[in-house]
Amino acid sequence: MKELPTILATGATGNIGRTLIEYLQKAPSTASVIAASPSGQPVAGAPGRALNLLDAHSARAAMQGVECLFLLTPAHPEMEAMTAHAVRAAQAAGVQHIVRISGAGADPKSDIAIAQLQGRCDQIVIDSGIAYTLLRPKNFMQNFTTFLRDMIRSGTVYSSQGDGRVPFIDARDIAAVAARVLLEPMAHAGKVYTLTGPQALTNAEALAVIAEHIGRPIELVAISEEQAVVGMRQAGMPEPLVQAMSSLNRIIAAGWVAEVTDDVPRLLGRPATAWPDFVAEHRHVWQ
Repeated sequence: MKELPTILATGATGNIGRTLIEYLQKAPSTASVIAASPSGQPVAGAPGRALNLLDAHSARAAMQGVECLFLLTPAHPEMEAMTAHAVRAAQAAGVQHIVRISGAGADPKSDIAIAQLQGRCDQIVIDSGIAYTLLRPKNFMQNFTTFLRDMIRSGTVYSSQGDGRVPFIDARDIAAVAARVLLEPMAHAGKVYTLTGPQALTNAEALAVIAEHIGRPIELVAISEEQAVVGMRQAGMPEPLVQAMSSLNRIIAAGWVAEVTDDVPRLLGRPATAWPDFVAEHRHVWQ
């Protein structure tokens, strides 16, 4: 049996991290997986390790004995600092490979706030001297089961994204790709993958599928980006994230996010999850 390195998976309790750990635990290998989260709790049978990415000392302690790092930094005003803490700790610990969850279009020179932020974080990883793989997904299907869930249940969804199309991706497909890379890291060193679902949909089209499955209509109400910004601020979202999310809304509305890639089926040897299949599986969430 092939001996594999110790993998530290950050964001272990989230949609991607938990599923990644489940995949790694089931892999026909002797991979040693550690679940890193602020609480340090075990996840899916993997031992836990406390990690606060806002604290450089915590990052250094968590990285001890680790050879591969799965790096997922949450949407946070200090995302860049969190990435830097993790990468510096990885350098000090002798980590050999970093797999980072980034975002489609990431570019430190971009005029788009969210792309620039993700690009700056990517650049920290690239400049580290550690072998790396960057995974750049587009919008998650799970956004409809989390952020939009209550609006969908109420029957009215407000959006400033217009008729922009997005090839929504199932977070579980992202986790499957990450597992594939972590189990054969050298084959993916220096690679950047843009991860999408198989079809680009407007919000109206996506909601129509949900409406069909739950048996009641869902109204989509167009609002201006200014109104969306006010709503985010009223909800208590930190200003840096307001600006990042606002920039995402604008580029979706402008049609800049619609491209579908073949990276998921090429890496997994199967199609990416289709939206109707995801909706059928999750219909209970909106009922």
